[in-house]
Amino acid sequence: MDVPRTASGRPAARHRDKPRHWWARTLSWWGAAWHDFHYLVMPAECVACGRDDAALCPDCAVALRRQARDPFRAEEAADALMSVFGQTTLPVVAVGDYRDILSAAILAFKNHGRTELATELGRALGRGVEALPRLLPGTGGRELMLVPVPSTGSGWRRRGYDPVALLLHTLARERRLPPGMSVAPLLAIRPRLPWHRRKQKALGRAARRANVRNSMRIRRRLHRGARPAALLAGADVVVVDDVLTTGSTVGEAARTLAGTGATVCGALVLAAARSPGQGGGGTTLGRRA
Repeated sequence: MDVPRTASGRPAARHRDKPRHWWARTLSWWGAAWHDFHYLVMPAECVACGRDDAALCPDCAVALRRQARDPFRAEEAADALMSVFGQTTLPVVAVGDYRDILSAAILAFKNHGRTELATELGRALGRGVEALPRLLPGTGGRELMLVPVPSTGSGWRRRGYDPVALLLHTLARERRLPPGMSVAPLLAIRPRLPWHRRKQKALGRAARRANVRNSMRIRRRLHRGARPAALLAGADVVVVDDVLTTGSTVGEAARTLAGTGATVCGALVLAAARSPGQGGGGTTLGRRA
């Protein structure tokens, strides 16, 4: 029997054929049946275009991957991360611009409980993780701890999950973290009295900086009894957040981690927001030729 081959002479891929083993065909059938039952009981629609039966339809999923395929340096869009002399105080790698499909998916994931988007957004974040050695000078070949910015107490109670930690957990579960990188949820939010709590989204740039000042702390212990402060001493860390706006939040997280003796190599965000006067694409350092 003739085997289809590619132009290079290798056997053509058969990933679109039906599984050869009966047990694989059975699993595939049950998976499709469960998918159909799930959306019959709890109908869903695409968060971007509104098409039925998918949190992100195939066309929008492709568009999201295309939007997140080229991570770049984005700290110039955040004035809190730039000194008065125009020098970077904290380098930031962004997976994509906060617009179009990516912004719609992040909003649905964070604010509307669409946790089924964690896989697609987690894989997008994974592209940023893979780009860290290339875009953050001096991190190549070093062990890095990825430290998520923690969710506030009110955010946790409203959602029931921590968005950034969930994305990193998805990456770790799917074994998509490069060798030498690990997830370390070592930060926590300091409790505040109700009349001192203000949402970042409703504040201006200067007010955002003041609002997050001294808002984070190092966790006292991890679930296995390890002391985070001991793990951080001398460690190379990267702060991870969802959206970069003014840079106040990742800047405060970096300051808190540096206070324990850790070396903060930079930050990684899923998307970078830009003002109308700023062009897309980040700095020339972060863009591929």
